Parts: sequence; structure tokens; C-alpha cells
Amino acid sequence: MQLRLPKKIQDGIFYDSLPQFKRYGNHSFAILFFRVLGGFDSKQVIFSLKKIWNLYGVLKKGHLGDIPNCRVPAGDISVLMGYGPEIFKIPGVKKIIPRDFEGKQFQPAIIGRPILQGCGINYSDKNAENLGTSEHITIQIVSKTQLATYRAIVETWKLLDPIDNDNICLQLTKFYTGFQRDDDRSWLGFHDEVSNLRDTKERKDVISINRQSNRLKPDDFWTENGTYMAFLRTEIHLDVWNRISRTNQELIVGRHKSSGSPIVGIDKKGKPIIFGNFRNHKPSEYYDSKFHEHPDYLSRSWSSNKTRATDIESSRNILSQSHIGRTRHISDVSVKDPTSRRIYRQGFEFVDPPPNGLKSYRAGLNFISFQNDPNRLFFILTDPRWMGRANFGGSPELIRHNILSVISAGMFFVPAKEKPFPGASIFS
Repeated sequence: MQLRLPKKIQDGIFYDSLPQFKRYGNHSFAILFFRVLGGFDSKQVIFSLKKIWNLYGVLKKGHLGDIPNCRVPAGDISVLMGYGPEIFKIPGVKKIIPRDFEGKQFQPAIIGRPILQGCGINYSDKNAENLGTSEHITIQIVSKTQLATYRAIVETWKLLDPIDNDNICLQLTKFYTGFQRDDDRSWLGFHDEVSNLRDTKERKDVISINRQSNRLKPDDFWTENGTYMAFLRTEIHLDVWNRISRTNQELIVGRHKSSGSPIVGIDKKGKPIIFGNFRNHKPSEYYDSKFHEHPDYLSRSWSSNKTRATDIESSRNILSQSHIGRTRHISDVSVKDPTSRRIYRQGFEFVDPPPNGLKSYRAGLNFISFQNDPNRLFFILTDPRWMGRANFGGSPELIRHNILSVISAGMFFVPAKEKPFPGASIFS
């Protein structure tokens, strides 16, 4: 099935590994952050963003700006532009910050402290930053090759070199890179991004700001067809995870490690029970869509259908606290309604050398989610019935140390497609 993107939603949002969509394989990812230099106003910002956006248009065609008539593989590059709340404070900006965006940001980055009040995920105890409060602009780049992604980073840096561009008012302050795995698994060894809005229309309803669904006031009508992007560069503490037995890992995640099948119960010996004969199912190279959903562990019908071998009390207590038990509640609420709590997420793994040299590497995930209201994600991360107070999932008996910590965080407004660049209406 060829995935058709909604015309007004920016490119780069629908990258996905689910089998019913076109496979993108091992894509290369980068996310860049920019700050508007002091003393510049909205007119200079428009000038700089036009030049940057035109640069990406040239790269998409496989051209190099400083080598005429030279063609290179474009790598099917896609570019997305977003804005932090500080952009609305630039002198001359015409729009005020949208109501749904005002005050919707992660907590200040204090090492070892929660990223949100009531959240069990903390900032890293080594170094941490909230880019949503410090940076004005972000640009996401995704392509089929590492070269195409890295070329875009270098060409952006060259364009912003103040030696050649006196009128450029943007500073590239930071960038992060990552990649998509072609085996559909995460560093934890489990299939990743499984329950992730299979239906294209549902995705659009979750992602895209809608006048009715978001109950927009007239001043915010201009944000329609935009979205909000959360970025969390998250370290996965594999030294902790690898000390946990496979059985307990499966109970913590809520899925069979080889096949991806949801665990439907726990037997009297504390072993996970999965659908039918899938316990002896051959390990899946790719995620099988028939394992997409999982049981509603809190429903009466679920417990009434269990066999005598099932330990009902342990199954309910342990599996409702598993990662999928916390993050994928069964609900009949329309995905258009922000109270459905559905989000669309993308993940790009990374491996970095450590910042302090205490261990040989740092592995993790660039977690990116798109939702038409930041409260969708914030509720998931803070409500006790969801991820609130939990670091990853799993009952306290199974997991005693944090699996995740956040290096960088930020919430950004991503406008709809627009000429001459996305977000131009912010400034004029």
C-alpha cells in the first residue's frame, strides 16, 4: 500500500515501519536547533529562513549550490520546520503564541529531576537540556542515506557562516543524529513502534490541528493543519536492562520478545501466557500486524475468559503495569478527541560516546511524537493510570532501577505547509 500524505501536513512526519505501509528501512535522521541572534527582528528572520528553505529545495533535487551543473543522489530527503515558544517574542512577529502551546513545555532541565511534574522519567544525571525553552527554531531532516542527511547539516552550517552572510541572523546551536533500524526492534530487543495508529485517517486526526477538535479561538485559526512535535533524546540504560531475565523483560514490556505477540496472562508459575501457540512461534524478523493490539487487562470480560492455569490476580496487577498496559489503554473515544490520548510517534536510535568517559558508549532513542495538542503526551507521561510515576513500565517487583533518562527535551509548534516556508504567517 502506497502511503498518501495529507497535502497540508509537512513532510517527514509519516515515516513508519509498520508493514502495511511502504517500508522505509534504515533511514538516517538529524534534528537541528537554531537561535535568533540578539538585535534582529522578524524581517531578518524571514530573510534567513527563506535562504535555508531554498537550500533544502536545491538539495531535494540533487544539486549542490556551490558547484554548478553538479548532480548528486538526493537520498529522498524530507525536511520539517518547527518553532519553539521563544519565536513569538521576536520583535515584529505578528502572531501571538497559540493558546494550546502557551505554558506547554517540559520542566527546566535539572539533572536527575523529572521532565514533568508527576512523571517517572528524569533528566540524565550527567547532562540535560530543555531545548524547547532555549531555541527558537528546529529542523528535522530524514533521508534514505546517511550522506544525504549529513550533507544537509553541513550545507546548513555553510549557509549560516557569518563570514559570507552578514545578513543571516540565525545560529545553528546544536544538532543530533540517529537512524531507523531495518529489523524493527529497539535496543531493548523488542519490536518497536507497534501500536502506532495503523489507519492513515486516524493518524491525520491525531496529528493535525483541527478547528473543531481543538476548539480553536479565532486568533488561532491560522494554526489549523499544523501539529505539535515533542522531542526527547532518551538514553536507554542497557547495563540495567541486560541484568533482567528474559521472562521478566517480557512481563515488563507486555510482549513476547521473539514474535511481538501481546502477553495475555501469567500462569501459576509466574510465566507469561501468549496467544494460541505463539509461544513456539518462530522468531519474527519483522513485526506481524496480527499482534498489533493487546487485551484490556482491567475489563471483566478479560478475566472471565482466562483458563484455570492463569493467575488472575498476578496477571491483572503485573500486566496492567507493563509498558503496553500503561501506554495503550483500550478506549472507544474518537482519536480526534484529545482525551483519547493517542499520539503518533517516530523513533530513531543512536549510539554516542559518553560525555564523561565513565563507560564505553551511550545508546538510546530519539523519541519524536506528533499530536494536535501537547496535553495528549503530557497526560500519558504524568497520569498515574498511564506512565505517571513510572520510568518505563513494569511492577516494582520486576524492575528496581530506571531504564530511561532524558538528555534533551522540547515541545515545538510545527505549522502546515506554506510558501515561501512553513511558518511564514508567524512573521507577516
